[in-house]
Amino acid sequence: MSPSRAPSDHDPPRHPRNAFLAVLGAAVLTLIAPLALIASGHNAGRAASDSIVYHERFIRSLAEDWPRFDLSDPLTATTPGYHIALATLDTIGLGSITILRLGSAAIGVALAIVLASWIARRARPLDAVLLAAPLGASIYVIGPSAWLLPDNLAWLGVLLVLIACVREPRSWRPIALASAALAGLVFTRQIHLWAAAPVWIAAWMGVARTEPMLFDRVPARLTRGGVALLLTLPAFAIVAWFVHLWQGPTPPRFQQDIGGVNPATPAFILLQVPILMIGFGPWLFPAFIRALRDHPRTILLSAGIGLALALLPITTENPDAGRYSGWWMLAGKAPVLFGRTGVVFVVLAPLGAMLLCGALLGVTRRTGWVLLGSLVAFAVAQSATINSWQRYHEPFLIILLAMLAASQPADLRATPFARLRIPGMLALCAILAAISFDGFRGDPVAPGTTPPPIHSQPTDPWFQPEAP
Repeated sequence: MSPSRAPSDHDPPRHPRNAFLAVLGAAVLTLIAPLALIASGHNAGRAASDSIVYHERFIRSLAEDWPRFDLSDPLTATTPGYHIALATLDTIGLGSITILRLGSAAIGVALAIVLASWIARRARPLDAVLLAAPLGASIYVIGPSAWLLPDNLAWLGVLLVLIACVREPRSWRPIALASAALAGLVFTRQIHLWAAAPVWIAAWMGVARTEPMLFDRVPARLTRGGVALLLTLPAFAIVAWFVHLWQGPTPPRFQQDIGGVNPATPAFILLQVPILMIGFGPWLFPAFIRALRDHPRTILLSAGIGLALALLPITTENPDAGRYSGWWMLAGKAPVLFGRTGVVFVVLAPLGAMLLCGALLGVTRRTGWVLLGSLVAFAVAQSATINSWQRYHEPFLIILLAMLAASQPADLRATPFARLRIPGMLALCAILAAISFDGFRGDPVAPGTTPPPIHSQPTDPWFQPEAP
């Protein structure tokens, strides 16, 4: 699946002055649902439950103890960067629940704005709005925007790291900025320590603007890689400090229930790619078709990797093993092979691997290796928890596919598939919005509700209880 060639140089950034239009459109689309939920006082669904039962309580306790925080066993499985930021608002008199929820909405909007702004410098403003639109329709972005959850702040950190790492110049500035963003990222959500991988890869690839070989000029690459490793050490130190404090990767109250690994996670991540291609396909299908013609063996290898990831682990729906909710319902309804393998995985995981391979082969070598390394590191990190939950994956995949779509060369943009961009993305957003609407229904969560037993199975298949 690795990128095997460096395509012709991409067009220089287009329409930089019109980036404002893309930013405005993305901001409006991302704000609609959260503002409606906040204005209505709606409090139903998993996001509302986690916000009220876990995160708001932790934020209030931090505000009461400011600045002498007790972080030894917090009521959240994540590192406390997001919670300290909102507790700061509370301490300066801006602690009403409405203001705090609006603060979360602002973070969600910032995520869409940064993505749309980056895309607008590489494509038309309309493309930037369309490619960022799924963020405003995804239940896993709307929920953290409308309530008090750290997810979107973490995804913003991931996006900032990736944007810095795909820059072509050999300057150390992007690497330093990515390392700083990484430190803030892991202070918000420790599992995203995987994002050190694209920093290292970007440094390794930075010895020249043109990359004829991946392993030429090895001494220079090793030197750059070593410096990048040093720059990312603060992020590792932050995570190490919390591991020492908690005597584990999560606070003590969560360690018994969310430990272990889930080898089915990589296949589940690949399964989601063809579904998201309903919207992103018109940008990425041309790259896949070209790769199928020019690099059939690489595409076949990627299909074999996807098939192996689907066949080796157990991929049947099983709540006790963390394999439930979201698109896992497809595995629950489809036939099962050998009593352990969902047919839907055998079909969609190899297809997802091939589509990603084609998209990666279409971009520049540096961008391809950075994004491929990010995907692999992300999948490994997400496998290090028993819970294979869609809400941990979908926003990252939306960001990844949007960046791949915006990074395709000009000759792959002007194809007949371009006519399908608006209807395709509208179809995907309609599906995601329907899921969101269904997920926000139900009985409201009463203020003051006490934490339920951790990892009790939810009745709503699109929502899950609190976890890291």
